[in-house]
Amino acid sequence: MSPETRVVRVPDLIASEMDGDLVMMSIERGEYYGISGVGTRAWELLEHPVSLAEIVATICQEFEVDAAIGEQDMRKFLEELIHRGLVQTVA
Repeated sequence: MSPETRVVRVPDLIASEMDGDLVMMSIERGEYYGISGVGTRAWELLEHPVSLAEIVATICQEFEVDAAIGEQDMRKFLEELIHRGLVQTVA
């Protein structure tokens, strides 16, 4: 995944915030997922197609994270979401 890779949430998820955490359900797969902390902010950013670089810039600014660490962590996070079918890449 390059910094220019654009990603977006898949449309078949139902999500709800509960005590600052995000709980999601995939109707298609019948599976539940949970995200907390910085991940909930990243999830908000994924509402519309956004690049890895744009997510990293926002997260680093809002949470005062080092850019290299932010990129490494967000890349891992997004790759996991893609692997689980919660996020997809877009052209």
